[in-house]
Amino acid sequence: MTSPETKRTGAEREAMIDAAVRALAQGEVTLDPGEAARVIGCGERWLRDGANQHGFPHHRFGKFLRFSLQDCREIREMNAEKGRPSALAKARRRKATPRKPTGSGPATSATVRFKPAA
Repeated sequence: MTSPETKRTGAEREAMIDAAVRALAQGEVTLDPGEAARVIGCGERWLRDGANQHGFPHHRFGKFLRFSLQDCREIREMNAEKGRPSALAKARRRKATPRKPTGSGPATSATVRFKPAA
């Protein structure tokens, strides 16, 4: 059996490829690692390592690494640090209650006693 692609002439195939390239170019922008790092707000090396070793979403075109805007959004969400309620609660408590002096603070002239030389 032959597929429909084998029956097309060279000019028809070129027209199809050109139309596909134009449709792809209109649909989505891809960024190189340097540009994507600036969009995300991270270092280029960290982004490349994440794509190569840690499963960050990306696209590969031969040896070229590219990131779509959707990939950049997903990477930011994957690495967003959630606020820890316990740390926030501690900060609120520190602000709300004044600290009591413990006596172990810096020495002042009133607290320093000198022994007379013998």
